[in-house]
Amino acid sequence: MFGLLVGAVDAVALALLGVPLALLWGLLAFITNYIPYVGFWLGVLPPALLALLVGGWQLVLVVYLIYSVVNFLLTSLVQPRYIGNAVGLSISVTFLGLAFWGWMLGPLGAVLAVPLTLLVKVLLVDCDPRASWAQALLGSVAQLGVAQLGVAQLGAPPAREEGDPSTG
Repeated sequence: MFGLLVGAVDAVALALLGVPLALLWGLLAFITNYIPYVGFWLGVLPPALLALLVGGWQLVLVVYLIYSVVNFLLTSLVQPRYIGNAVGLSISVTFLGLAFWGWMLGPLGAVLAVPLTLLVKVLLVDCDPRASWAQALLGSVAQLGVAQLGVAQLGAPPAREEGDPSTG
């Protein structure tokens, strides 16, 4: 949904600026929005180069500023409010997943890096209770529930069972 919104806003802005093929660049912004970290640059480079040919460096600056503002507002301020930490992957793991899946599958792997990394996480970590320690490596501690960290209650002594001789 947010990728579609980014692409639509970028396409409208490019059309208003008179950059040719605005719908194509909006579609590119939509697709590259799914590539973490480098997707922004892949999406802004072609329309910026075309803007340079059409309107000079001033138009390139305007295109870059519009892309930057739209990307910052929608993906840094609005999107986290709705999605939050839903995927449960740290920034480092996401970047390593992008590098790995991009290397394995090329551009398609870069687009599918987060879903494929989540699939591997579900298959290898989430379904095996003995691998709960890996949650701390894959996601930030803030994303993990207390029970996932193996701690019953922070700051409280362990619960005692009935019949425990240590109960007083």
